[in-house]
Amino acid sequence: MTTHMTTTQNELIKIKDVMKITTFSRNTIYKLMSNGEFPRLLKVGAGSYWKRRDVEQWINDLTPATDEQVQQAAEQAAKAAKSRTH
Repeated sequence: MTTHMTTTQNELIKIKDVMKITTFSRNTIYKLMSNGEFPRLLKVGAGSYWKRRDVEQWINDLTPATDEQVQQAAEQAAKAAKSRTH
């Protein structure tokens, strides 16, 4: 393993970086964390950080939605679109 790769994997990142990597809002990240569904933050002094490798591993470990979940999401989106037009 190269030094650069090791350095990147051990890199500490702030919430804005986590938001950029995941495309989630700050609130979603903290909600997932409080539900035990997202890597916990690290407190260093007054700062809050995540290990880049933990966030990237979490993304890699996500499982694709089932056909049923895709269907439910499509139905919910259709209902939401219909309610906006009425």
